[in-house]
Amino acid sequence: MIRFILALGLLGALAVSRPSAAQPVSDTTVALDGVEVTAMPFALEGARAPLALAVRTRAPADLATDPAVSLDALARGVPGLWVSNRENYALGERVIVRGLGWRAAFGVRGTHVLLDGVPLTLPDGQAMLNVVDAAAVRRIEVVRGPASVFWGSGSGGVLALSTTGTDSPRVQVRALGGGYGLAKADAFVRPDLGRHRLSAWGSVLTDEGFRDHSAVRLARAGVSSQFDLGGGRAVSVVALGAHMPEALSPGGISAEAAAEDPRQTRDLAITQNASKTLTQGHLALGYTQPVRALPNGRFRADLSGGLRDLDNPIIPQYIRLDRRTAGLRLALEAGRSDSWNVGIGAEGEVQRDDRLETPNEDGRPGAERLTDQRETVRAGALFARLALPLRGLGLPELTLTAAARLDALRYDADDRTGRGGTGSRTATALSPALGLGWQWRAGRAAGLVYANAAGALDAPTTTELGNRPDGSAGFNPDLEPERTWGLEAGTRGATALGAATLGFDLAVFAAFVDRLLLPFEIDDVTFYRNAGRTRHAGIETALDGSAPLADGRVAVAVAYTWTRARFAEGTDAVPADAEVPGFPEHLASWTATWQRERGLPLVLAVEGEAASGYFADDANTAKTDAYAVVHARLALADLGLGRGLAASPFVALRNALDARYSGSVVVNAFGGRFFEPAAGRHVLVGLALDLR
Repeated sequence: MIRFILALGLLGALAVSRPSAAQPVSDTTVALDGVEVTAMPFALEGARAPLALAVRTRAPADLATDPAVSLDALARGVPGLWVSNRENYALGERVIVRGLGWRAAFGVRGTHVLLDGVPLTLPDGQAMLNVVDAAAVRRIEVVRGPASVFWGSGSGGVLALSTTGTDSPRVQVRALGGGYGLAKADAFVRPDLGRHRLSAWGSVLTDEGFRDHSAVRLARAGVSSQFDLGGGRAVSVVALGAHMPEALSPGGISAEAAAEDPRQTRDLAITQNASKTLTQGHLALGYTQPVRALPNGRFRADLSGGLRDLDNPIIPQYIRLDRRTAGLRLALEAGRSDSWNVGIGAEGEVQRDDRLETPNEDGRPGAERLTDQRETVRAGALFARLALPLRGLGLPELTLTAAARLDALRYDADDRTGRGGTGSRTATALSPALGLGWQWRAGRAAGLVYANAAGALDAPTTTELGNRPDGSAGFNPDLEPERTWGLEAGTRGATALGAATLGFDLAVFAAFVDRLLLPFEIDDVTFYRNAGRTRHAGIETALDGSAPLADGRVAVAVAYTWTRARFAEGTDAVPADAEVPGFPEHLASWTATWQRERGLPLVLAVEGEAASGYFADDANTAKTDAYAVVHARLALADLGLGRGLAASPFVALRNALDARYSGSVVVNAFGGRFFEPAAGRHVLVGLALDLR
């Protein structure tokens, strides 16, 4: 608790720094005038969007010198978003928005994720982020509230990531290494093709890991392109891929084991070789053209496909999964810049999983077929959005927005063991949204005040439906979709303070979750049940900006989120008014970067987060300790070497205070093995070379 209080004091000190918008070192900002939001299927100007929205663009110095080995490096200073780093590549990070997504046993639940416009969230609502390399991400957008009206199931929030940027060097290569056996090489290429755009990136990583049995080998790459066909027509092609030949999984351990030695793991995880090997890929094609019969009319079609093949020995099963996905989205929009805007669209997706589960016999698949079935999810949707300024009421800066989406999902299971079981499930849902936004100006300040109400659908995944406590084949006939209804109001904007500017973001929210999908474990196998209702309420606030300091500039972003979540009714296993587990009630995060502008191009950076303790089970019997973790970085950025070549050497001290804490938890884990300890203090050293 003392470290948590000290970290909040540091947060306050950073917040009163005098920021400036001119040539920021690390530009973490809310969406202002001229910023187009890409996290939606329709073009949306951030200054008019009546919803909680945060946009962050990473500065060139950060791209070159921030190790950004995991996705949590991008979330600091962003309100309402928490990336819970398991430090386990076999399971991936948990992404939590306003307390939604905490129940993910692996991958991401409750938040729709896109990379370069490609949806990584599957038709059944789960996202797998193995193709995401945080070091390659230039820009992130976060919609902090129900967004099923745009993206369907699994959209309690939206996280849109982009690897493209016009300020990037033509070629950048980078190498880094350090504590716990980490070695990583990155490459980024952006050739000059005139009116066309092309960028490509790739990385190779090996890591022994902080804990026993947590080594990984992983290669990732991506290509993003857009070709201008003239006359407003354009074609885009995006390809993403990942190959992970080894990712060992240490799993959770008990509080007593974590206190004794946080690096240890269970002997059974080693003898049964708990791990994952996978190949994942995505390919997306987009076509855009104007519709001249409509005012500012635009039509866009997006076709995508993906595959994910994995071998996954866990305790006590061995899982083999071959997955294929495909999707088509059509959107038409029109409007006038000074008045109305309307958009309509349709979407269809299909997901096919061939799943084989056998006993895990010392890390090898056994002969008995516990599950052998083809699982198919088909999803279709119609959606529409209208934005209408209320000029007739004498309020020219007030805009009303209304949107709705109708989703229909069908699940089919083709059992190949001969044991039978429920073969199909269907679900339909209408997700509406209604919002008001008022643009205001006062002197040198400008911003948006907004309020909205929206709904979100979170249907069960094929894994959640297929894991039946009675061991039967097919899908669980008792598991129902989860629904969330959200309310929010807030303001965001910027104000000038002399030669400086200050960006601000404030939101209050409430969310009501019905038919909550709750995980529980029996003999190390995770199952799910609907467990009543939960209530979420909270406040999000953030400040950011930059200012001259000494011979350079300092850039600061700070965020604080308070989320109170309780079970609205009790069950046999969950007491009434129990806290929702898996995430902290109080969360603060910050980044502060100073870059020298004259003489030696020195960069100093401090960042981190502080969190209150939170429960690891719905019965509220086990709780993490509060923690504060601080990272520091020293670098030379863009040191000219001649002939267009520049070098950026850096050294980063991770967990500088050597805090002992759990970076994540396994909610409701069997045997009380809830805790996933985070790495201690360690050093990373690297060098980036740019060719401009």
